[in-house]
Amino acid sequence: MLFPDKIHYLIHSLVEKICTYLLISLIVSEISTVLLRYIYDVGFLKLHDFALYSFSVLVVMSIIYTYGRNNHVRVDVFREKQQPKMQQLVDVISIVLFLIPFFFLTLYWVWPDIVYAWQITEGSRETGGLPGLFIVKSSLPLMCILMIAQSLFIILRRGQFMTFNEEDKPQNLVNTQEAV
Repeated sequence: MLFPDKIHYLIHSLVEKICTYLLISLIVSEISTVLLRYIYDVGFLKLHDFALYSFSVLVVMSIIYTYGRNNHVRVDVFREKQQPKMQQLVDVISIVLFLIPFFFLTLYWVWPDIVYAWQITEGSRETGGLPGLFIVKSSLPLMCILMIAQSLFIILRRGQFMTFNEEDKPQNLVNTQEAV
């Protein structure tokens, strides 16, 4: 496996783990919120904010995850009739003309808001809510950077998306995960 493929795999594995933990925390916090509210008649605003923050970051990180696995939504009207080489060429052209500029512009436009949120350490809008909204907002520029990185890895692979099978794992990752 080439060095860019190893980096791509590491990014994808990390995002996959983050999404898994966020989904579990979202489910547990929502179930807890419902049980506390309807069984014990207790409202817990910080737990509700935690569920909201988890969901927000999960949605943003899921964009990276689904794109990395080539499971994102696309219009297949023309694509279904194309040969695989033509599909790869269209993917590369689309990445260069649309995806990378879009995420660079998104990064450019949200950066001042993220900097301001960090300067004031923005928290929940609700009184007594959970602090740390500025960290949640930071997931958007992180997503832009990781999407651009994934796009560059796909371009380096000439339009081929990664397949995430056991035999595709870098050897040193397989050995370290088995040791744990």
